[in-house]
Amino acid sequence: MRTINLIIIVLYFLPIYIWPQNATLSTIDSLNKKAEQHYYYEKDSAYFYFDQVKEIAKEINSDSTLIESLFNTTGVASYHYDLRRISANLNQLDSLIYSTNDFNSDNSNILLYYKGDYHLKLLEYSKSRTAFEKIIKNYNSANAKSETLTSLASAAYSFLGKLYMIEGKYDNAKSLYRKNIRDIEKSENVDLEALTGNYNLLAEVLLKEKKYKEANAYLLKAYAYNKKEKNINSAITNAFHIAENYGHLLQKDSALLFLNDSKKLFINKPIFHPKYHLRKAQIHKNNWEYEIAIIEIDSAIGVIKENFEKQKNTDLEIAYNEKGLLENLLGFHDKALLNFDLALNESLNKIDKDPNTLKLFKNKAATLNLKENEESYQNTISVVSEATTFLNQVKPSFKNSVDKLFLIDNAYPIFESGIEASYNLYKLTKNNSYIDNAFQFAENSKSVLLLEALLSSQATQFASIPNKVLAREAQLKAEITHIEREITISENIENSIEDKLFHLNQELRNLIVDIEKKYPAYYNLKYNSKVLSLAEAQENLAENELLVSYFYGSQNIYTIAATKNKKHIESITTSDKLESDINNLHGLLSNPKSNLDSLSLLSHSLYKILLAPVLSNFTEEKLIIIPDGLLNYIPFESLVSNPEKNTYLIQDKTISYVNSVTLLSQLNGKKQVSTKLLAFAPSFNSTTPSDGTRSQVLGNLPHNRNEVQQILTSFTGKSFINDQATLQNFTAILSDYSVLHLATHAVFDDKNPEYSYLAFTPNTASDDLLFVKDLYNLTLNASLVTLSGCESGIGELKRGEGFLSLARGFFYSGAASITSTLWKINDNSSSDLMGNFYLNLADGKAKDESLREAKLTFLEKNKENGLSHPYWWSGYIIQGNTKPLLSSSKWHWILYCSIVILLLFLGRKRLVQLFK
Repeated sequence: MRTINLIIIVLYFLPIYIWPQNATLSTIDSLNKKAEQHYYYEKDSAYFYFDQVKEIAKEINSDSTLIESLFNTTGVASYHYDLRRISANLNQLDSLIYSTNDFNSDNSNILLYYKGDYHLKLLEYSKSRTAFEKIIKNYNSANAKSETLTSLASAAYSFLGKLYMIEGKYDNAKSLYRKNIRDIEKSENVDLEALTGNYNLLAEVLLKEKKYKEANAYLLKAYAYNKKEKNINSAITNAFHIAENYGHLLQKDSALLFLNDSKKLFINKPIFHPKYHLRKAQIHKNNWEYEIAIIEIDSAIGVIKENFEKQKNTDLEIAYNEKGLLENLLGFHDKALLNFDLALNESLNKIDKDPNTLKLFKNKAATLNLKENEESYQNTISVVSEATTFLNQVKPSFKNSVDKLFLIDNAYPIFESGIEASYNLYKLTKNNSYIDNAFQFAENSKSVLLLEALLSSQATQFASIPNKVLAREAQLKAEITHIEREITISENIENSIEDKLFHLNQELRNLIVDIEKKYPAYYNLKYNSKVLSLAEAQENLAENELLVSYFYGSQNIYTIAATKNKKHIESITTSDKLESDINNLHGLLSNPKSNLDSLSLLSHSLYKILLAPVLSNFTEEKLIIIPDGLLNYIPFESLVSNPEKNTYLIQDKTISYVNSVTLLSQLNGKKQVSTKLLAFAPSFNSTTPSDGTRSQVLGNLPHNRNEVQQILTSFTGKSFINDQATLQNFTAILSDYSVLHLATHAVFDDKNPEYSYLAFTPNTASDDLLFVKDLYNLTLNASLVTLSGCESGIGELKRGEGFLSLARGFFYSGAASITSTLWKINDNSSSDLMGNFYLNLADGKAKDESLREAKLTFLEKNKENGLSHPYWWSGYIIQGNTKPLLSSSKWHWILYCSIVILLLFLGRKRLVQLFK
């Protein structure tokens, strides 16, 4: 659900009219009445009269009248989606209300409501939630609760519930709706309309959780009320949802009963007839009655063509798509493809770019692959390429966790179909160009993955880009979306509306061009759809480097490997056992007490599946791995390559990681700056949670101070220890340093990636957790960021979302490379590893080589004791730019020795002449 249809038009009536007791009262009253006549129909006329009231208020120096007039124009602007006017009014109201110290009156809460509404229209859910939560806080703390505040609190609860549902926090949403229901039910005069509204909202959440029976318990109450009160449209909608739920519960008779009952309500409402047939088709489909379902869909198509010949009807593309899916189930793939094409034709001819079109591309591509011939695979590649172009066009509109789930459900299957077709064509023809196609689709999937990381972060501020630019960008997108939606559902389109849409699109294009020039990091994050081709990636590789890119699909894992002059592709069939083995390997690696023999056996088994087939074709010593899915949790250097000698891959190869080659190209383009080091070693009370937001207890790190002291023997810089290692100190000076070392907890939360964070010494005077969203507002000049002592909050393995989100935030803020751990490693062994890592860096070695040698040194030192277990050393990985921080000191020795040799052979005088 892209927007929230929960706007309660009550605030126009809420401001308290306090008029000056003089002749201006009648003038103001007259102007307001004139404005009211235009409130919903002609915004400019409404503005004209309300603005006259505003001028009178300034003349008579009446703040209350001025505030009231601004609220009225804000109401008009909200109704007509004039976001620029809303923003200007909110800024003025902020100044007025807070300058009078009017923090707790109805006016301040009305202002909060409009702020919540404004940010809701911009799809800035975090800011919207903050405003509505403040209203509820004010309501709960108020001694005397006015009627206005009570109404605002009730509306705020409903909005918050919707916001929580959008973010997938269903328990929070249900709790708020149930509270609203309880409050309404125990009031003296029960507002049945408000009660019914909350029944519907609660049912909507339950539907998201697929709790169909419980949802129907509330929908049945809403249906009874709406039917009794002759709220026909609402009653029909209730009946449709009830029927759908019975259909999911395989209670066919009850489902059809409610559908037929609803039919009596819309005899003269053609808009509902196709919806009726589509729902009936779904009920038969749920009962495996595919032919009957197709008959119902044909009825829906017939009704639409008969009644909506001159008007677009979104049900038509839905009908074609559903018919295509049914034809596939019956094995008629050519008929299915015909219907998907009809659906795509309807969808692509809309004025607005509807992201739901991706579903149609997904279905068509998957169907083409079912035909399993060379021509169909070629067609799949064309469809996926077209879908990729479309995705890049709509990508900037994605803004929240609902969009993230949509991308997972629709974008990834499209790329998987493209890679599957490319792989099969390569097997059929041995044409290497199909490896290039597969890589291009895989790289595009990584671009979507990085977009997901941004959506997970809930970032609202971005370093270096002014807030006014971000605000105008958001306003333009929201206004364009609103107008496009209005045009889609309107029978008669005025030329002025289309002209306005044209000018808004032109302004947005100009703004994006300006952003590209002035704020390239933000542009790359939000708008740049270009990804590197395989040929470009190969050109960027060194002679001894091997790139290994994984795509973890639902049916297969595809591995694309490339060196400067050679490329290869492999396919691995996924299975429950393979997924279980990856999970188990992570569990064994992250447990220092796990059985080493069991670990080695499983590790080698996965090595043979995941990497050995690729490495058998290449001899390069340096691996750059682009993991995907569950593979994000596996440090490949820990894989046992030779079970007889118990040799780990790290003993044969140098390994680094990155999210995509496109990102790697950007990171490699960063200039290495000075090597001033900033190190933090916070302290934690092991029995006290870090703050009220996160209940997790952070254990103390007794050896992190030693670690920091040790690395400062290799690099010059500054350290903050114990009580000084606060977040406030970190953000104050971090931009002055190029090497950042944080010997602290970095928690990767895959369930709620936005709650992934870095922890600093708790300080009651300020925050102590740096969340993912905060990283986007930092400005780093860091060649290397090391997160040492990380604590995995992963739990059930998913897609590595928390880990990716934290890394993406650091890369955006300016880090060229990140060293971190995949689980909590004992900080004593961390101290040892990190000491050698920085010693190697100071010697001019590359970052990946420095980390590898530190691990090998650790292994050699502990080969006869339990610390040889991979838990102690393999969790550290390096991502991104792996170039040396310093020029190698060996070159200084070579130059020195050359001069000595010249002195010996040429003599001092001839040497002086040589250098003249």
